[in-house]
Amino acid sequence: MSKVNKIGGLATAALLTCLPLAACSNSNGEAQGGAKPEAGQEGAAQTGGAGSKLLVSDKQVEMTIHFHDGDSKVFKDDFPVFKKAQEMTNVKLHGTAPPSATNSREVFNMMLASGNLPDIIAGLKLDLNKAALDGAMEPLDPLIDKYAPHIKQFLQDNTYAKAGSVASDGKLYYIPYIMEGEASEGWYIRQDWLDKLGLPVPKTVDEYYRTLKAFRDQDPNGNGKKDEVPYFSRDNKEGVNKLIPLFGVRPEWHVVNGKVQYGKYLPEYKEAVATLAQWYKEDLIDKEIYTRGAKAREILLGDNVGGATEDWFPSTATYNDTLKDKIGGFQFVPIAPPADKSGKVWQEYSRMLNREKGWGISSTSKHKEEAIKYFDFWFTPEGRRLMNFGIEGVHYDMKDGKPIFKPEVLNGKEPVNKQLWDVGAQLDVGYQMDLFYEEQWTNPIAMKGVKMYIDNKYFAPQFPSVSFMPKEEKVISEKWPAIDSYIREMQQKWIMGAEPVEPNYDKYVKRLKEMGMDEVIKIYQDAYDRYQKNS
Repeated sequence: MSKVNKIGGLATAALLTCLPLAACSNSNGEAQGGAKPEAGQEGAAQTGGAGSKLLVSDKQVEMTIHFHDGDSKVFKDDFPVFKKAQEMTNVKLHGTAPPSATNSREVFNMMLASGNLPDIIAGLKLDLNKAALDGAMEPLDPLIDKYAPHIKQFLQDNTYAKAGSVASDGKLYYIPYIMEGEASEGWYIRQDWLDKLGLPVPKTVDEYYRTLKAFRDQDPNGNGKKDEVPYFSRDNKEGVNKLIPLFGVRPEWHVVNGKVQYGKYLPEYKEAVATLAQWYKEDLIDKEIYTRGAKAREILLGDNVGGATEDWFPSTATYNDTLKDKIGGFQFVPIAPPADKSGKVWQEYSRMLNREKGWGISSTSKHKEEAIKYFDFWFTPEGRRLMNFGIEGVHYDMKDGKPIFKPEVLNGKEPVNKQLWDVGAQLDVGYQMDLFYEEQWTNPIAMKGVKMYIDNKYFAPQFPSVSFMPKEEKVISEKWPAIDSYIREMQQKWIMGAEPVEPNYDKYVKRLKEMGMDEVIKIYQDAYDRYQKNS
């Protein structure tokens, strides 16, 4: 059987099953408005040319690319950013993904099943590495060593990027999309309510509890009604989980002294969820926290009844602008995470720097050398600036050595990131984000919170991006969806008072064991140990 036929046969089977993926939240999608600039202008500093160090080839090279990322993000041959890259590198790309399709993973698997592989394949880590083990992707380490000095240096300087991207065989098959800046979300509170009630900013879990009670009882919105919602969240699934760290519990996957643990399977989770059930009973937590959904922040703040939350820095801070004329003195500001019950101040949720997306080279490509050199271009200062900020003279101007977005970009009708997506910048391919891109359109109140969290190093270590072997993926795909569903079901029952935590917690742990939780933890432990060896 030929390699292409083998790929097609294996990928056809892959169409039938897909592992569940954790959604990646990103404040980039919550930008303030910005104008859509006119395309066609060019910045001389970005232009390549004969003899340029950025050229991939003296003659134009044409390659195909599969890129499909959601309903509207499909590679377009006329993306201005990639046309500019063509001028600088002599590489012209042609997209192959159908723009009418909406299911990216289905489109990816259909591309593999066809056996007609493009030169460059972009997608999720899980899909790229699975395709690699099926023979569809080219190992990149030898190519990087020989042709990609900028990527090689980046991976040497940032070992987590490679360790979190290699397949279970230890080989690197794709160049990852790397974000910058851990601070993505934090704790927010109504400062104007604190001032009205004469309360300090809560610094401990006990003070936070007392503050929520004061919001409930002392009518801080001044309407004479007991309608305040002390704590709320717009995340139906994770809203309550964001309070769990107040009790010293890390809710999800984490590592303690080299041992992988899952927070909601630990004995200490019992106390945390029991206490939060009491908070819910006392009307300190939004009664609709599991159902209100994405509009919760907009509705509760807009109605002047929401008191506190844990949410994204940029988008949450914008309510200080949008509500200032509607609610006199409105101040919704970031605060340090309240110290947990043991007195430790830390932040559980932060930005995942290795986004588990990127692009690689198909094993059937006849342009492997040119493709890896092209990937390397995006890790040069010129390439990185192009992907992060767009085209000089169109989207930004260089001032004091920095790319500064034009006023029409920052202040127009479309969000800055949407404008950049529309021209081919900030795509989820293999490059490194520049945090300065985001800082320019982030509200000053949010930036104050970001700086506070970074300067004080509040962030708990994230569980790394690990890779599973095929047999491990099979076990996880069979067992984890039911386990995760059961964990969420029981938490909601306990919080809402449908059944007490005691004496049912031991039954909960026993049921998780029966469902295969220990086996799943063992798989995560093995994957983590492999990650450590690659670091």
